[in-house]
Amino acid sequence: MMQFHQLFTLASVAAVLSNSHPCTGFGTQSSSKNNRNSNHNNNNNNRRLRSTEISNAAAALSPAVQHYGHIIVQKKQKRRFDYYRQAGGPIDPTICALSPKEIQNLIGKRMQCRRARDYAKADSILDLMNTHGVRLNDKLKQWRADKRVGGGGGEVTGNSGSSIVISSISSSSRDPDMRNCNSLEEMVPMAYAHVESMSPRGLSAFWTLTSKFLRQTPNTRNPLQTSQMEHQLQTILAHTQKAIQSSAFGYRDLATTSLGLAKIVKLVRRGGRSKPRQILRDLLLGNAATGGLTKTHTLFRSIATASIPIRQDFDARSLSNLIYAFGVVECVPMFEDDGSTFFEILAAEAVMKLEDFRPQELSNLLWAYTKDDAPLSAGLFRLVADHITDHSTLKAYNGQDLANIVWAYATAKESHPKLFQKIAHHIVTLPPNQLNSFNGQDFANIVWSYATAREPSPELFKTVADHVAARGNHALKAFNPQNLANTVWAYATAKESHPKLFHKIAHHIVTLPPNQLNSFNGQDFANIVWSYATAREPSPELFKTVADHVAARGNHALKAFNPQNLANTVWAYATAKESHPKLFQKMASHIARLDNLDAFNSQALANILWAYATSQESSTELFGRVGRHIIALDSLEGFTPQALSITAWAYATSRQSSPLLFEKLSGAAIRRQYEFTSQNIGNFLWSYATNGQMDERLFASFAPSVSALLGSCNNQELTKIAWAYAVVNVPAPSLFDDTFLRACLKKEEEYTREELGQLHRWSVWQEGLESGYRLPSSLREKCSAAATSRVSEPSSLQANSAMPELSDIIGIAFDDSSPFAVENDQTVR
Repeated sequence: MMQFHQLFTLASVAAVLSNSHPCTGFGTQSSSKNNRNSNHNNNNNNRRLRSTEISNAAAALSPAVQHYGHIIVQKKQKRRFDYYRQAGGPIDPTICALSPKEIQNLIGKRMQCRRARDYAKADSILDLMNTHGVRLNDKLKQWRADKRVGGGGGEVTGNSGSSIVISSISSSSRDPDMRNCNSLEEMVPMAYAHVESMSPRGLSAFWTLTSKFLRQTPNTRNPLQTSQMEHQLQTILAHTQKAIQSSAFGYRDLATTSLGLAKIVKLVRRGGRSKPRQILRDLLLGNAATGGLTKTHTLFRSIATASIPIRQDFDARSLSNLIYAFGVVECVPMFEDDGSTFFEILAAEAVMKLEDFRPQELSNLLWAYTKDDAPLSAGLFRLVADHITDHSTLKAYNGQDLANIVWAYATAKESHPKLFQKIAHHIVTLPPNQLNSFNGQDFANIVWSYATAREPSPELFKTVADHVAARGNHALKAFNPQNLANTVWAYATAKESHPKLFHKIAHHIVTLPPNQLNSFNGQDFANIVWSYATAREPSPELFKTVADHVAARGNHALKAFNPQNLANTVWAYATAKESHPKLFQKMASHIARLDNLDAFNSQALANILWAYATSQESSTELFGRVGRHIIALDSLEGFTPQALSITAWAYATSRQSSPLLFEKLSGAAIRRQYEFTSQNIGNFLWSYATNGQMDERLFASFAPSVSALLGSCNNQELTKIAWAYAVVNVPAPSLFDDTFLRACLKKEEEYTREELGQLHRWSVWQEGLESGYRLPSSLREKCSAAATSRVSEPSSLQANSAMPELSDIIGIAFDDSSPFAVENDQTVR
């Protein structure tokens, strides 16, 4: 079998070429008849040229692909008129007076109307063909006008492209009428009683209604016994899977069934104590003892297997819903015959039908493909973005469509600046009344996506902030906790300043009642305070409200904080210089009493220690627990030079002694010394000298590294390094030479009194060593005067020295709860 990724590649080429306009006069209009005729000829030439280009592209590929290329070319060439082929016998003149050419023309016109969403005109053409004795089968892409037309079994297309099967016994007559049921307790026994005779359409309707009833309060007036409902649901589910495996389901039934089941899986994952939810959770998800999602994956693999042979029959909406359903349950089956995944197989179909996708269907499609990391997903994202940007307007896209599209590209890490620019321009130019149709999640997802994708758009950020701030609390009521957190995170990350927006959001949170604050989780609180600290937006009331709430709930609240949330929270309070001893005590106690600290990475540990040292919040319990954890690690390979430097600095600044810890840090630092920056080295060596760790091996080893970085050292780093070597008494003649003296002289007019005092310590030390290197007299006098007025010691200057670099590198990494699309009446998003 041919590899599906080859077919996808060819389909991509065909789609790109079919959308290109190589001739300069294409699509232009002229007032003269001659120009119109010329344009008409150009259009025909362009169509022939594009078909030739596609054929050439297919021929350039391997012979194994040429067969599929021929199919694609045929579809592109035939799509305009003879997309359907004649079935049955010859045209019967007694029932049809039309010629094959006339029938093909009518089919072509009807297809053009359907692609233009003019379904009323498409249905009138269908009625005309029916009147002339022509019957269409949309599923098989056939038409017939022979003597068997009136004998049943044909298929016509009704309004909006929905297929209706004509037979002597309608499929709906075999199905129970479940439309009047008011609860799952009513519907399940009804469906169970007819399960053996239910059609695929009836079964798909059952699972769609089941997802609807699961959202409602269970019916307690006429409850079913648990065992009875479990047996009935299990029987219906087994019958559904059997019917799918027997190929009884058509494309629309497969899409509807998979979507209904995916909605059910999504609901039961959230928990809930209702009897139907518990039963369906066991039936679909199983439990840890039975293999977790094995049941769901088996069921959806059956749907995938049944879908592949008829994948060309799926229309855009059904294809979008099918793919989305598999994304919801996080199931992307792989087929062993050629190693292709289900999503890779469907990608080629999606490319060929891009013109038929509505905005909502495109966003559903993209959302699902964020769940798949196959290489071909990148090609699909590129083609969809090209398709969207090729349109002159985005008027058909609502706020949710736009938000979910940019969210998908940001989440999948697929770059397409032109798409982001077009969407930003569209939003910026919308009138205020249309911006009112965007809800809180739309705005939050949009700015989050631009910040995450690093797509600059100051006008977009300003438009959103101005709109939300102008509407104030009325607008912010539509923002849930995650929306609020993601919004301020986006502005802080993108470095887009808007004090009024930050003030409005802070005021909104501060005035919330305690029960509404309970709906904020650990990541929400952490991201909010991190954003205000990073954006340097002062808000003492906000910081106090968050800290009071978390501290009051104690360990119960802190259980919802993951390691990064804890680190970012204390980092934010330290950076914003917002003191809250009770919060720091609660967090220190929580971390120190965890079973282990394996979930904390090196940066999180370093940031926590830095925050406590900077805030002067002493916690021997916390420092002791973290120190023992680091000492017990087999290796410190996970620690960056910056993490090593910050860790040592925090222990020194907090006066926490741990010789074994410093010994472990020293060994790791020596091995990676050439990765250290001048700031890392200055802080690291200063920490050892300040903490009384006289590690001569460390200082001797670092001398060549320091010497190589002298040119990049600032005045603070130079004096800290000199002071540290003097305190530990490691001469290092290869470091302290004429080059070092010249570096010191360049900074002579920049030194603070504190730095001059440190340099004085080095100068006196060098005199005692009789090294022959002395500072010039003018600089020596300044150093002596500074030392006389104030004895050099660890100071606020040194205590804050790591802050600028650390504040530049701290970041937030969103987990699975970050913005999800929401549901609507048409499809799940």
